[in-house]
Amino acid sequence: MKREKFFRSFLEEFLRKRGESLGKDGFDFVLRELLRLAYFPQEEGYEVLKTADGSLTLLSLRYGEPFHSQSAGAVRESYFKFLKPSRLLRKARTAQTVRILDIGFGLGYNLAVALKHIWEENPRVRVEVYSLEKELLESIPLLPSPYRDIHKWLLDRTPEYEDERLKLKVLVGDAREKIREIEGFVADAVFHDPFSPYKNPELWTLDFLKLVSERLSPEGYWVSYTSSLAVRKALVLLGFRVGSSVQLGRKRSGTVASKRGTVPPMDEDEMRKLTFSPYAIALRDEGLNAEPLEILTDYLIGVYKRIPKT
Repeated sequence: MKREKFFRSFLEEFLRKRGESLGKDGFDFVLRELLRLAYFPQEEGYEVLKTADGSLTLLSLRYGEPFHSQSAGAVRESYFKFLKPSRLLRKARTAQTVRILDIGFGLGYNLAVALKHIWEENPRVRVEVYSLEKELLESIPLLPSPYRDIHKWLLDRTPEYEDERLKLKVLVGDAREKIREIEGFVADAVFHDPFSPYKNPELWTLDFLKLVSERLSPEGYWVSYTSSLAVRKALVLLGFRVGSSVQLGRKRSGTVASKRGTVPPMDEDEMRKLTFSPYAIALRDEGLNAEPLEILTDYLIGVYKRIPKT
């Protein structure tokens, strides 16, 4: 009841400030979706969870989500939804340098898995990484063998390190601000891994993704675990070809996008939803400073307006 009261009060004030009325049906729809989708920051802290492949992850009590899919397995998700569809292993075979833009350092799993396989492919290739993270965690469960040693090595060198094989810089703070500090860096791949678009909408808007895309090579790949229609629509609007990565566990397929590279196709149902679903509109944050709940509420109002009325 406290949760419903909070969101009802927020929505009433949001509409009052905008001078907008949705009518009872519209108000009820947006309120119902806020209750279903938005996070309610009543708790802080983390719990350790075991995933299907034996690796551990953390559950964020604030967002009500784990850092990785329990049903897929944290290691398998890092490999099959980030590293493999990014084409970095193919590039590493012949390149002198591989560059990664990592949105959401989190537990460092994606980067640790990537580094191990990239250097197995080519021990001499240099890897340059910029990573964005709101806050670095003090206690992170280590990956199991064979990733344990490189994961610990990586965590010991965070947030900044450089030698002949690795250049790492983790920028800590609001990613919408910190990404502007990345200049003269063109990534071969973007690992986009914040919490889900409805829980963490400020990092999935068309406006933030535009800044990300400006730091990605036209031949490079943007990869993520999400299949969100809002995110895929934003990528299309930014000129990306959009496709699907593999489905793991109970999770749906992830997303692969590139402006010039080939991407695996979406199936007919995914294409139809991206064209016709009322949820297939981009999240917006034009000033790159809106509160997450404001971004989500504005999106849900847009969704309601696209629903056919009988």
